[in-house]
Amino acid sequence: MLGKRWAVVVLAAVAVGTAAPPVGPATAATTPDRPASADAAQSGHRPVSTTAPVAGTAVGVTPAVGTEAILGPDTRVPVRPTTTFPASAIVRLVFTGGQCTGFMISERTVATAAHCLHSGGSNGTWRTNVVAYPGHDGTTAPFGGCAALRLFVPSNWTSATNSPGGGDPAFDYGAAQLNCAIGTRTGWLGLGYSTQPVTGSCTRTQGYPADRPGQWASDDAVRAEDASVLYVRHPLVGGLDGSPVSYTPDPDDWCPVRPPLVIPCPCPPPPPCVCPIPTVMAILSRGPSGVGPGATNNIATRMTLPIINNFMQWR
Repeated sequence: MLGKRWAVVVLAAVAVGTAAPPVGPATAATTPDRPASADAAQSGHRPVSTTAPVAGTAVGVTPAVGTEAILGPDTRVPVRPTTTFPASAIVRLVFTGGQCTGFMISERTVATAAHCLHSGGSNGTWRTNVVAYPGHDGTTAPFGGCAALRLFVPSNWTSATNSPGGGDPAFDYGAAQLNCAIGTRTGWLGLGYSTQPVTGSCTRTQGYPADRPGQWASDDAVRAEDASVLYVRHPLVGGLDGSPVSYTPDPDDWCPVRPPLVIPCPCPPPPPCVCPIPTVMAILSRGPSGVGPGATNNIATRMTLPIINNFMQWR
């Protein structure tokens, strides 16, 4: 077993139950934007946001970023039912011209890949008609759907140095604030970052591929890593962009390495704190690209302290 130390930041947890009636229109959130923390503001992580645009009608194709790939056997398995946690907190995210996966990180905020919210670069555009359907089963949305009110990405994602359709995966993360508190019924996931290497650690991802109906999951170990990304071989096809790459403390016996969460629950105030499981350690963002481990693995944007600080502000 690898010796690893984890610092886990938890956004909160709620009790979840069975499917509830669809969510109707809700009063818009009135919480003003919070200032970025010093950690989040440095190195291109300063938040950029917009009121969620509305235009046209959403259709189901995922925007292309890098090459999406199934590397080796297709290990995806269907997730049923989708009304129990954590499947209930996995979000089918649709918008004009595309679809992605996201995951709830608070009662009204969805985390996903930045390219699912903004095409990237100074000439890029924000996605329109963003709607979240947590726990979608391929046919129905048991919790209903919520429209996005505000979209957030880091400043480097929208900078002139970031090219549309590509860009630095270190900044390929974002969030959508919704018009209803659907997370009080679906639950939401925790976030964590590692202070030690995690190569070989067990991970799971769940999401909504465009080539199959419903929610699907896969298990894999971290194949390699650097400071900003994890390299994995979770299948990645259209629609799975933005899926959480998570660690569960008690995985099935397939798992060769189980990294302990040494600091399991340092929560933001106020207490008490109940740790959500699983803990998201990365966001699936793109297929193989470049040289080194990125040429032969799919790429996930790694949770770091600046990223988690931003999610804490956006929740």
